[in-house]
Amino acid sequence: MLLLAITNAYGQQADIPEQQTLEVDRLLERARTAKQDDERELLANEGLSLARNMSYNNGIIAASMLLGEVCARNGRNEEALQHYLLAEAKLQNRGRVDQMLVVNRALGDIFLREKLYSYACRYYVEVLQSARDDFETIEKLADAYLSDMRFDSAEINYKKLIVKYKDEGNNPRLVQIYQKLANAYDGRGDLGKSIYYYTAIEHIIETYGTAQEKSLLYNNLGRQYVRDRDYHKALEYFRKAELQCVYIPCDYPEVMYANLGVALHNTGDSRRGIDYLLRARDLLLSRRNWPELASLEHLIAGVYYSNNDYYNALTHNELAIRYARQSKQRQTLADAYETAAKVYNELYDFEKAFDYYRNYLTELDTIRLQEQVRQQQIDQQRNLLAAAEGQIKYLYAQQSVRDLAYEQIRLERERLELANKNLALEAQRKKDEVLLLQTQNEVDQSKLREKTLQALQAEQELRLAAQRLNAAKQDNLIAELRRQEEMDRAQRSADSLSRVRELERIQREQEYQSEQEASFRQFVYGIGSLLFIILGLLGVGWYFARRANNRLNLKNKQIRQQNEEIAAERSKSDQLLLNILPGEIAHELKSHGYATPRYYESATVLFTDFINFTRLSEHLSPEELIDELNECFLAFDEICEKHGLEKIKTIGDAFMCAGGLPVPNDTHPQDAVRAALEMDAWLRNRNRENPKAIFREMRIGIHTGPVVAGVIGKNKFAYDIWGDAVNLAARLEELGENGRINISGSTAEAVKHQYKISYRGKKEVHNKGLIDMYFVEA
Repeated sequence: MLLLAITNAYGQQADIPEQQTLEVDRLLERARTAKQDDERELLANEGLSLARNMSYNNGIIAASMLLGEVCARNGRNEEALQHYLLAEAKLQNRGRVDQMLVVNRALGDIFLREKLYSYACRYYVEVLQSARDDFETIEKLADAYLSDMRFDSAEINYKKLIVKYKDEGNNPRLVQIYQKLANAYDGRGDLGKSIYYYTAIEHIIETYGTAQEKSLLYNNLGRQYVRDRDYHKALEYFRKAELQCVYIPCDYPEVMYANLGVALHNTGDSRRGIDYLLRARDLLLSRRNWPELASLEHLIAGVYYSNNDYYNALTHNELAIRYARQSKQRQTLADAYETAAKVYNELYDFEKAFDYYRNYLTELDTIRLQEQVRQQQIDQQRNLLAAAEGQIKYLYAQQSVRDLAYEQIRLERERLELANKNLALEAQRKKDEVLLLQTQNEVDQSKLREKTLQALQAEQELRLAAQRLNAAKQDNLIAELRRQEEMDRAQRSADSLSRVRELERIQREQEYQSEQEASFRQFVYGIGSLLFIILGLLGVGWYFARRANNRLNLKNKQIRQQNEEIAAERSKSDQLLLNILPGEIAHELKSHGYATPRYYESATVLFTDFINFTRLSEHLSPEELIDELNECFLAFDEICEKHGLEKIKTIGDAFMCAGGLPVPNDTHPQDAVRAALEMDAWLRNRNRENPKAIFREMRIGIHTGPVVAGVIGKNKFAYDIWGDAVNLAARLEELGENGRINISGSTAEAVKHQYKISYRGKKEVHNKGLIDMYFVEA
């Protein structure tokens, strides 16, 4: 077996140097344009190695597809399988439908060439799910079904091609499809259908075909009627073929003569039949076609033998033996030995008859041994290829799991780094806001200190001015006392003059005092205005500081609200996931990003289905249909939850649930039967309470066996189960009766100690044969 080399690559790197990817792309472009496959394979392998080293997935995919194409073209199917499966693994979940179609077509072609038809069908079906009008793949799928003896499936796909070619008027392709179907049913032994398709070919060939095509067709139809033992009809068509050869040179007239000879012999005209067979022999002798001569001489010998002309039979049979030995036609040689034994037996030469019969048995054993060896080699090669697919897929799946795990770790790291950067930016923004507010506060404080200092300076100046005023008042008082003293002295000298002067002096002092008081009042008013301005600036600074503090509080409140909204949305998504998937599966999906499929050795599957659903739903509006089903399925959901069953899905009017998963238990058969009895009781009660109910009759089927369960889908998750147990439970429901719970033997064995059951007997199940079935008695 071809050993698979898997590199431990951990996913596509986030940042691959563009120069390196360009180097890979250039290598692959050179490989595509190379003229020789050896050069193409060498360059593609070099590109694949380089792409693997840098985990460049696009390069790995392109190189693998190119290598798969080269290997498949040169018959190295195992290597081609390896390369295409690598491309398939790398293309998973990448949305590249066009490349996936190419890979699946190529994989289907590989298995078709290796005669592993079921594998080929699987890949062709995947292609047609995305490309429904790919008629080339439809024909390959039909060919695979045909070779796999699945005639109904093959005929369905061939009929799609027949409709297309009829619409296009493509008669040559239409004839090819009819010929494939005719050959298939001929090989199956269904001569009626084979002749039916040959008749369809006859209509086309007689309308549009050439004389040569007509001759070939009539020969084929005649051969079919020979196989159907309608020799007169066969002779009619062989005559038509002979008539065509009058106008055109036939490619193989010896075949036509041989067919006519056999048909004439079988219709009782052996003499003319032998004449035609001898004409065919003469043509083969002229061509020295020893293998065909061996078969024809044996045929002539058989005709003589059936007419009791043993000596002529013996003569031609000896020629058949000689030609068969010469051309190493073992089967013809064995048949000739058997005929010789029969002839000598009729001639009472029992010794020679025994010798020839012994040679016949020896040759037959050799043929069978060679066939067995050849078939064993083919089977071994096919088994190796089939096993290689599973092993390769498993290894690539393991690698993909590692790639996905690494990719998840990388994405989580990037998410955390981004979150840290956002937090750092948010912290820096808040720090900048705080610094701005601090700077603003410091500016305001500086302005406030400046104004305070100005106020204190003004107050100091006011105190100095008051002191100077007091000093001036004291100086004035001293001056006044001195003047009083002088006035007293002057008064004593001249009273009248002194009085006049004293009045003038007093008047001047009063004027001076008034001026001093006015100047002091003006100064006090200035100081008061300055204090008022300082108090105003202090108020403005307090207002801005309070406003900045409010903004900080508002930001903190918004952050808390956002955190609360995120927590609420997370809770909603978790609840929605729990509504879609079982709790254990949902937890695994949240924790790891994927859910691993699990094998359950024993689980119980329950199916329900309403009788005459299609006929009854035709008379309902969409709203009435949905309301009717919703009422029933809501009740069934509650019953499943009550008895510990897991609802899997609904398909139209069918309801499917299972017990013993996702958490295994030992009571799932009893749980399923209890739930089925309660569902049946609920429907009966609903029929009594609601005479207008539409769906009144229901079948229920239950089977216990191994299943595989897991999550499928990429964007819309769905928990589903697979296995033979699921199919058998569905068949049990189909073969059930209204209001009865039909269970299998395995389920009956598990619940027979708790419920009364009655044996129905064995029922035929598609692809399963006869299956024991039981009814649970309420």
